Formats: sequence, C-alpha cells, structure tokens
Amino acid sequence: MTEICLKGSTLTQTGQKIRVLAVVEGCEALWFELDKQFQPMIDTESVDAFFILYTWLAMERGLNLRIEGKVSSQLANAVTQDIQKMFLALCPRLHEIDIEVLNPESFWPESAEASATGFSGGVDSWYTALQAADNGTPYAYYLFANTGQHGKDNVEEVFAQRFAVAESALRTMGKPLIAVDSNIDGVFRERFQQRDVIGNIACALLLQQGISRYDYSSSYAPEDLGVFEHYDMSIMDPYLLPLLNTERVRFFSIGDEAGRIEKLEFISSRDLFSNEIYVCIEKAVPIKNCGYCFKCRRTQLALESIDRMTLLKNNFDFDFYKKIRLGSMVGLFSSADKSNLDLEIKSALIKKYGFNIFFVRVFSVLWSLTKKLMPEGVRWRAEQKFPYLW
Repeated sequence: MTEICLKGSTLTQTGQKIRVLAVVEGCEALWFELDKQFQPMIDTESVDAFFILYTWLAMERGLNLRIEGKVSSQLANAVTQDIQKMFLALCPRLHEIDIEVLNPESFWPESAEASATGFSGGVDSWYTALQAADNGTPYAYYLFANTGQHGKDNVEEVFAQRFAVAESALRTMGKPLIAVDSNIDGVFRERFQQRDVIGNIACALLLQQGISRYDYSSSYAPEDLGVFEHYDMSIMDPYLLPLLNTERVRFFSIGDEAGRIEKLEFISSRDLFSNEIYVCIEKAVPIKNCGYCFKCRRTQLALESIDRMTLLKNNFDFDFYKKIRLGSMVGLFSSADKSNLDLEIKSALIKKYGFNIFFVRVFSVLWSLTKKLMPEGVRWRAEQKFPYLW
C-alpha cells in the first residue's frame, strides 16, 4: 500500500454515545465519540475533521493521501499549498507527500451562528472564556477533548475525572462543556505536543454544523511564536489557525497578547470566575493539582507574586507548597532563560521581594551550572524525585 484513501465517514449510536468513524483504506480508522445530545452539531456532510488528521498521519508514514469524501475547498487549498510546508518546517521527521482531493466543495448547508472554545480549567482557557464574557460575546459551547493530552495509562479514568474537574470549574458560565473522545493518540506516532493543535481543531471541525467560530487559547508569548522546528505545534497558532478555516467555521488565536501574570490578575478579578483552576500535567488519580510539576510550580509562584494567596490555598496543597517554595523558586529562576513565561514570573518575584531573595538568585545560578554538568542518569533520577527544581 502506497497511499491512504479517505472515502467518507459513518455515524453510529451506542447507548447515549454517538461515534463518527472514518471510512479509510491504507491505515487505521480514526474515530470521535460524544454525547448524543450534541448530534445535531456534527458535520455529516464533509470529512474535514478527518482530512487534517490524515494529512499529518500520511506524512508520518510517508504515504500519499487520496481524499474521496467531500471537503472544504478553502481547507483543501490551504493543506495542499501551505499547511504541508508548515508541518515539514515544524517536524522535519515528516515526509513530503502527494495529496489528491477529488471532491472539494465551496457551498455548504448554513451552520449555526454560535461560538465555542476549548476549556480545561487552566489559566489560558479561563482567560479566553472570561475575556469573551467581558466583551459581551460569551461562548455558546466549550469543548473538552481527548486527543492525547491525558497520557497513555488509565486514559478513560483520567479523561473522565479531568472532565469532571473542568465541568465543575465552568459551572459559573452556565453553558455546556462537550466531551469529545477519540482514538487519535493510539494511531499517531508523534507525541501529543508535536501535533496537539490539529487534534483539538479536528474536534471543532467535527462540530462545524453547530458552530461558526472557534477560539483557540494561546499559551505562548508573541516573541516565541513562529514557523520553525519545535516540539510543540502551538508555537504556530497565529499562522496555522487561519489556514484551517472552512466556508463554515473560522478559527482565531486568543490570548497571546497577555502574559501569565496579566492573565491571572484578570481571571481572579472577574465575578464569573469560580475560583477553581486546574493546571497540572500529572495523570495520577484522583485528579488534582500535584503542586510540584512545572505548570503547578509556575502557577503557584505567579499567584504568590501578585498576592492571590486565597486562590493558591484553595487550589493547591498549601502546606506542601510552603515546604518546596524556595526550591521551586530556585528551579524556576534557573530555567527562566529558556522560557518567557518563567522569566515573567521571575521578574515579578524580584520586583516583589527584591534583596530578600538574593540567595535564591545565587543558588539558581549555581543550580543551573550543576544541571549542565550532571551525568544523564543522575539527572533523570533527580528530575523524577524533585521535578519542581527543573
């Protein structure tokens, strides 16, 4: 087999779940699954959601791609002209392939005039949600996807518990959180962050009969964004997202103008904020903010730097934080030159405490040098035991 051929999709119901399955030859069939109540939003006219995914998958495997199902003309032109080049720049391990689209279509049934965004309960998604509400344009729907972000083990339980955490946090917004499950992570070879955006956008394309705008929360500072080799597709957000537009839905990157401190100050000052935030990358159940991964460390120190101690205490184990606080500062300070997000928080802490954290700054320089000289085996064990130092 020298090509993947995407012929169409089928829709089936099992209990209260609707599954949309790709009809494909040459590789595994991808699928999405969601609650039956959202079936009217599902795009049954095109294979747009699968098209962008099979483009990446075919490039992973070095197979040409043939699309027999109907697809958006706008999306087809972008994929064949620009998006494949962007994928190759981002991940040189991919292969350049031939893409044949047999049924591009420019005229589609009108979709609902509704907007949506993703929501996990984290800083970026909260900022996007509350900013829209502040502007008088609240979202009609929020999406919570499983496209690889919930790990490799016990995925169903982690996905379900994280959904429950996000749904609880979102209750003040008064709109539904739609869980979209998939088998994407079990089929793709590249790790989640390498292709995270297209998995999440595919979930929105799946629902383009019910939405006409989808806002994607940016997690990078403007100076970090671009089209170049990188481990995280999100660095291309403002360049890639407009190219993923179809005749029915448009995509926008939101929040890259604000830093972590500004976002937290904004979130914590809004009446619609439920005071629940979940940022953790750990997958242990029961799901909670672990307090020691790099995202928890960053968020805790940022909250301290702006005196949002109640929010810190409500969402993290504060006694544990007090034990690792200085170590967390040393770890963040030592990595700040690699991350503008960490650098912003480092600057805020220095501004707040001044000479009082002089020794933290000294130790962070020494620790940064130590990490560079540390044998790989020792480094790995230290990272596992004391992740907040890294």
